[in-house]
Amino acid sequence: MNLGESFSSDTCERFQRLVDLLISSPHNLTSVRDRERAMVAHIEDSLLAFEGYKLEGSYIDIGSGGGIPGLVLAIAFPETRWVLVDSIAKKVREIERFSSTLSLSNVTAVTSRIEEYPKGIDRFDGAVMRAVARGDAALELAAPLVENGGLIHLYKGPGWKDEERYAFVASAKLGLQLQDERNYRLSDGSSRKLVTFKKVSETPKGFPRRSGMASKFPLGEK
Repeated sequence: MNLGESFSSDTCERFQRLVDLLISSPHNLTSVRDRERAMVAHIEDSLLAFEGYKLEGSYIDIGSGGGIPGLVLAIAFPETRWVLVDSIAKKVREIERFSSTLSLSNVTAVTSRIEEYPKGIDRFDGAVMRAVARGDAALELAAPLVENGGLIHLYKGPGWKDEERYAFVASAKLGLQLQDERNYRLSDGSSRKLVTFKKVSETPKGFPRRSGMASKFPLGEK
């Protein structure tokens, strides 16, 4: 992906600086230490999923880890507002440091298990999740946090074929409908997919269940 064709030089510089911050962090936020590989694995993957999209409004990045993809998308779409949530405080502190270093005024970082997130029920226009949970568990965690008509975007790889049936069972129970499956390929040849569900009705009461239940007792197997 040629970033220079899609983004200004200032924005491209921010992507480069983010990668440098990520791979130099003492908190092992990524297993990829090579700069060029990290650009592909984190920046290119985050952006290609939304190539041609125009994101607007408020979004939540659930299980953000080192801030990917939330920080990348916050840079790419400065008119959006982002809340990046992770349960590990040291990771959230790094997200805050990265945001400050990159002068990102549209990012808020929160330390919380997403099941216990105290604000934002039916608040966000969209949610993103990357490498967090199987599809059915991911949908259970995200559904209560987006408004009716909002979208849940799941970053997935080839393994989606093995989990999609569980996600579809869960989506029917959560008031969600599949909207799109977008295939794309990274410059290293990796096949990726962005799977998008739309919230079409209110999330039933009781979701998400208490911490850990979505993965321990997956909704898609009930």
